[in-house]
Amino acid sequence: MTAAQANETIDYPFVGLSFEGPLAIVTLNDPDRLNAMGDDMAQSLAAALAEIAKPRRRCRAVLLTGEGRAFCAGYNLMVNRKALAEGKAMITPLGGAETLYHPMLRRLHALPIPLIAGVNGLAIGIGLGLAMAADYVVMADDAWVQTPFKNLASAPDSGLTWLLPRAIGVPRAKRMLMNAERVDAATAREWGLVAETVGTAQLRARALEIARGFADDATIALGEIKTLIGEGLRQDIHSSFEGEAKAVGRTARTRDNLAAVKVFA
Repeated sequence: MTAAQANETIDYPFVGLSFEGPLAIVTLNDPDRLNAMGDDMAQSLAAALAEIAKPRRRCRAVLLTGEGRAFCAGYNLMVNRKALAEGKAMITPLGGAETLYHPMLRRLHALPIPLIAGVNGLAIGIGLGLAMAADYVVMADDAWVQTPFKNLASAPDSGLTWLLPRAIGVPRAKRMLMNAERVDAATAREWGLVAETVGTAQLRARALEIARGFADDATIALGEIKTLIGEGLRQDIHSSFEGEAKAVGRTARTRDNLAAVKVFA
């Protein structure tokens, strides 16, 4: 890998991508609109994920965060201001969500390497969906999350009806989704929505520290852990036993495994 490949920055519309050795850093970059997600940002995020997936990048972890004082303020309603003024739908049913936003989120969930979210400010709607795609979430202590779909007379999206009940339980998921309840960082940590909270000034440094740790860790084993947990949510324990046995076989005698076993012994 050349120095240019190891340390490089690519600017997409409203999304920045930088490489720090084996770590890829993705930054939502529309701070004037609190990083609200429009079509351009969603397409750019999908393009950044495609770049990260290229074998020549040799990425071992991804950090996702936002520029400015917000992580992501949900869907950018102002993108379709004219349609709204005319009383038309924001997103055609099974249109933008199915052809652009959900495929991008599926790609995020399918990353075979650790994804860390540094939630530096509010995360609303699809912003919360982005954060919940992560394997480890660190949140600024003055940040908050919300699912405002009820206030928009809209059904939820971004996989939140699947993710929230599994993360925090059905009663709390209903509180968030049916009341459009705002949840602060301390409560999000207590409920298990995020792994840890830190001061706003320390958020980026702490998120980078965590992400670099994952990037230097046993990538193949971490990928297997992600896969097994995801599959385990949809199958019985006997299938999980079988899946684990196959995964152990795939990780056995990898370079990381041999080195770790030697150190452990």
